[in-house]
This record gives sequence, structure tokens and C-alpha cells, in this order.
Amino acid sequence: MKTLRAIQLVMSYLAFSKLLMLGLLGVITANAWAQRVVPLEHRWEADPGFGDVWTIVREPRAKYLELEDLRSDQAIVRFEAAQNICLNYDRPGFRNPEKALKLLIEQLSKDTDSIHIRRSMISGACLLDDGSNAQTIWQAAKSDPVSASMVESFLIQWKSPIAKELWRERLADPKSTAWGLEKALDGLAVVGEEQDRSRCLDTLRLNRSTPIIRLAAARALGKLQTTGLLAIADEVLGSTDPDKHLLAANLIAQHDQQGTLKRLESILDQGPSPAQRVAAGSIARSFPDQGLALASNWAKHPDDVIRLAALNLLRSKPSEANTRLQATLLADPDAKVRKTARLQLLEIANNGLRPIVDECISENLASEAWQGIEQAIVLAVELQDRSRCPTFLKLLDHPRAEVNMHAGWGLMELADDPTIIASMAPLAMEFTAELEAGKHFSKQDFIRQSFLFEAFGKNRYAPVVDMLRKYIPKNDFKMGNLTRASAIWALGKILKDQDDPQLRTQLRERIFDLGTMNPENYLVGYACILALGEFGFLDSMGPVERHAIDSRDALSCAGRWAKAQIEKAAK
Repeated sequence: MKTLRAIQLVMSYLAFSKLLMLGLLGVITANAWAQRVVPLEHRWEADPGFGDVWTIVREPRAKYLELEDLRSDQAIVRFEAAQNICLNYDRPGFRNPEKALKLLIEQLSKDTDSIHIRRSMISGACLLDDGSNAQTIWQAAKSDPVSASMVESFLIQWKSPIAKELWRERLADPKSTAWGLEKALDGLAVVGEEQDRSRCLDTLRLNRSTPIIRLAAARALGKLQTTGLLAIADEVLGSTDPDKHLLAANLIAQHDQQGTLKRLESILDQGPSPAQRVAAGSIARSFPDQGLALASNWAKHPDDVIRLAALNLLRSKPSEANTRLQATLLADPDAKVRKTARLQLLEIANNGLRPIVDECISENLASEAWQGIEQAIVLAVELQDRSRCPTFLKLLDHPRAEVNMHAGWGLMELADDPTIIASMAPLAMEFTAELEAGKHFSKQDFIRQSFLFEAFGKNRYAPVVDMLRKYIPKNDFKMGNLTRASAIWALGKILKDQDDPQLRTQLRERIFDLGTMNPENYLVGYACILALGEFGFLDSMGPVERHAIDSRDALSCAGRWAKAQIEKAAK
């Protein structure tokens, strides 16, 4: 039970984490996104670009609904219509939500359906409404405990006072369930009045209250009374309650008067992680200058949410010292923290502190932490810093996959110096020779190598053509399908101005092989279609047209694009 209570207390504060993260993401300005960069995106995903055709998981579209079925004479039809609204209301393509809500409210007003149909209709109405029809929905639901419990959550979300008297009655009733008390406290926290403060305080002090109820009471009281709770917080902190720091933090979280900061700092120093999150959030919101002074310690805090709070504070006061402190979090163990640090450094670099950010990138590239190297590579690409390419070249041998793959990607994105491109060629040729000899490589090696091939294609580097041709035959797929696709894409770029019938024949064979019993790889077929489109010869129209159908998959998009290119060139 103690473990369960701890879990429940932590879950109660996920909202703080979520809101903080949304705030951090929202601070990144348009300047930071001037250079669109997708880490580890292959060049053939963006050139030519077909949108989100590479999205593996697509959000299902809404099922077609006949909304008038809600008025059907048959109960089963009304039930299915209401259920379908619940299942489809937030999917793309859901049509006429206003009409759906109107019909649901109309049916709820009649009070003629069975309990199961009404529950479905109530659910649908709650999901579509913004609180404007709260009275009707609550009237339809309050006599059914199952529906009422669901609607209460929406009333709290809508900040509707309709159930306020019910919530007050629960707090005064010693027979109220724990769930009912928690819901009542959460409701009064958003719609309560001065008279409700004493009820919340009484619940907080009742020995019969469970830890979750006491927490809800502290949270509600803290929202209803934003001053004058320091004495009660001290009383709680001086008690033996195992959750005293979390309770006290919630009581004074909205306070900003003298004495509050001292208590919050004490909670931050002595309390458990959930309490520390509340205290840090309160300090950052109400005492930002003092929070900024604590940011160097927060940046080293074991809790990732508090490290995110440090980043948010540091961003508010641009300076060399604050920039360098943010840069230390590029190597943070938490992915959200290091990504946020990188985005903030990108913003800083675009707003006048580029030299300092450049120094921070250099320090991270030379560090031992793979996380910092990875983020520094991405940041360098976002800043289009081509001077980093020699370093990326050295990092291709880094033992950590995240580093060497990003290094290859960085070269593909930035490398345009003939010397750098020529330095990459021996590495690619050695890899190819070892593949031909039957050596087995890891997935990361194929990914890294594919980026080098794409760099050759972008720069139309002809000396590697003979090597790239070795990736065209299927050859039991031993040359790697990802590297084969990138090699063929690169050949399309390098040889686009040449007439090579033999090469076109090879690529057409790979496309025809897509439909055999042992089919060619999908990505390879995609790259072959793109390459034939680059060449623009009419003798390739046949296999290309087979895939130029009206569909959003990658192969069809490539087929339509290649067909248009061939028709335009008509060689």
C-alpha cells in the first residue's frame, strides 16, 4: 500500500511536468526553425519531397457517420451512432461536430433511451462540448453513478459550477467515498469560493483522510487561498506526516509573499521528488530571479523536470554564463532535456550569441559524452556550420552508434568541399569491398554508410560511380537494402545528364522484380523509380507508369513524379 500511495502521489504531479514541457517547447521562436532539420533523415526522403509518405503509423481517419441515425426509431441504431461518435470525434475527417452535438443534446433532453444508450450519448456529448451544454449533460447524467462520475471530470475541466453544491455536501458527509471526496476537492479547487476554504482545511486535518484525499485538500486550499497559508504549511512541515513536504508545497505553491521562498527552498532541499517539482515550479513562477540564482544547482538535479525548469529560467536571461550552463545539458541523460537545450541554443545563436554557441558546440564535440556529441552534431547542421565536416569525418569511427550515424548524416547534410568528399570515398570503398567479401556489419554501419552515399549523390561525385553500381544487383541482398537504395539514388543524381542504356535496363529489372515471389526490396524499387525519373528517358516509362497510381504511398508518389519528369524531358 505504501508503494501504491507513492505512485499515486507522483502521478498527481505529472500535470506539472506536462505543463512545464509545453511551456518550454512554446518558447522556441520562429528564428530557431528557420533551418528545417530532421535528424537522420535520408536525402531520398526529402529530395524529391512527398510529404509524410514515410510515416509508418498513420492516424486512422474518421469513419463515415450518418448523424441522423441518432434520431432513428431503432434503439440499436441510435446506440451504434453514439458509440461511433465517441470512437471518431477526434480523428481526421470527422464531419459536422456541431450537428452531432446538437443531436446528442436533443436526445438527452428526451430521457427516453435505455441506460446504455444514454451513457454512450452522454460520453459523446462530453467529448464534443466545451461546457456550453453542461447543465443539460449533467441533468441527464446525475442519476446514474457511472455517467455522473464521468461528467464530473468534464465539469472540472470546463470549470463549470453546476455540481458545486453536490461537492460541498460530500465534504460534509462522513460517509462519502474517497473517490467522491477527491473529485469534490478537485472541483472546488476550480470553482470554489471563500466559504470552501474551511472545508478544505478540515479535510486536510481529518485523521480519517487518506494520503490522496489530504493531497487533494492541500491542492484545493492552495488554489483557493493564495495568501495566508504559511502558518498552516509550517504546521504540516513540523508534523510526522510522511507526505508533509508534498502537502506543504501544494498549500503555498501559489503564494508570492515574503517568507514563501524560504519554505519552498527548504522543501526543495529536503523533500522527495514530487514535492521538489512543485516547489521548483512555484519558485520559477513567483520568484524567477531567485530561481535563476538556483539554476546552476537545478541543472545538476537528478529530476529531469527540475532540470527542464532550469533551462526555462536560463533562457529568460540571455548571457554568456547562462548559455554555457545550458550547453552542459546537451549531454543530459534525458532525451527531452537535451533536445530542449539544443533548441534553446539554436535560438540563442540566431539572436546574437553565435560565437559562444560555437564554442559550446566545439566543447561538446570534443567531450566523452555521446549525448553531447550527438546534439552538437545536430545543432551544427541546424546552424549550417560546414566548418564542422572535418570533425564529423573523424567521428565516423566513434564506437557509439548514435554518434557515428549522426556524423555520417551531418556529412550528408553539410559536406560540399571536394577535399572532404574525396576523403569519404576510401571509407566507402573499403566498406563495399568488405561487403562483397561476405563480412557482416551491424545495422548502424549500413545507416552510416548510406549517408555517405547520399553525400556523393548530392555533390555529384563521379569517382565513386563504379563502386555504387555494385549495389544495384539483388545478390541475395547481401549489400544491404538501405545502402543499395541510397547508392541507386546517388547514381540518379550523378549520372542524370548521361545516356547509359545498360544502367537503365538494370534499374528497370529491379522495378519489375518488385512483384515476384522473392520480391526486390521496397526502398530499392523506390530509388530505382526516382533514378529513372532523373534520367528522363522514354524507354523507362513502362515500369514507371505501373506505379504512377493515385495513392499516398511512397512508391506511387515516386511513380507519378518520375512519369512527369520523363514526359518533360522526353529523351
